[in-house]
Amino acid sequence: MDSQANSDSRLSVPFSKGIFFRLILLLITSLLTVCAPSEQSNLGVKDFEGISLEGETIRISDIAADRIALNVYGPNCLPCVKEIPVLNYLNTELKKTPHIKLYMIVDPDIFFDNPEALSTEQKMKEAAVLMKEEVKKFGIQLPVLIMKPPFKVDRIEGLVTGTPETLLFKTKPLILYYNFIGPISEESDPNKIPKNMKVIFFKRMAGQS
Repeated sequence: MDSQANSDSRLSVPFSKGIFFRLILLLITSLLTVCAPSEQSNLGVKDFEGISLEGETIRISDIAADRIALNVYGPNCLPCVKEIPVLNYLNTELKKTPHIKLYMIVDPDIFFDNPEALSTEQKMKEAAVLMKEEVKKFGIQLPVLIMKPPFKVDRIEGLVTGTPETLLFKTKPLILYYNFIGPISEESDPNKIPKNMKVIFFKRMAGQS
């Protein structure tokens, strides 16, 4: 019986291989279709805009750069604070590459216990004041944007579910292509930061060789 079973299975191998390879080809084709670059801005990012701490309105899709990195910061977020030395280093480094722009962005709602009780204008204004204190306290050197709706940090439905998180975009059209969940690195030694493998990986992903 065993011999017969083995014989039958040997006879069916070419047929099974044919089906297997057809399925693999179909799967690869499907993946390529899903992963192909979109011709449209995705996930609502074309509507993202914020106000700088100097009061300038900046629309993300209007930023003149080939790549854009947005680091999402939150108050009372220890990993966000620990990441600041690396972000300051990256800010200096990426300025050497004009086609890459790095910003720190903030959802004003996370500054308040009951954000729904305030108007968008009130939240934007008060969050800017509070964020200026954060910048001074922690020595943040990145340009900061207080984001307007529809941007939102939301654990369930948001593009960003927590802080810190860093989003990498290609432009023309504006498309999210990578996100770093959690701090890029918490290395604080200025001599070690340039050699940190996570930092080096981020720079490569951001488009700096």
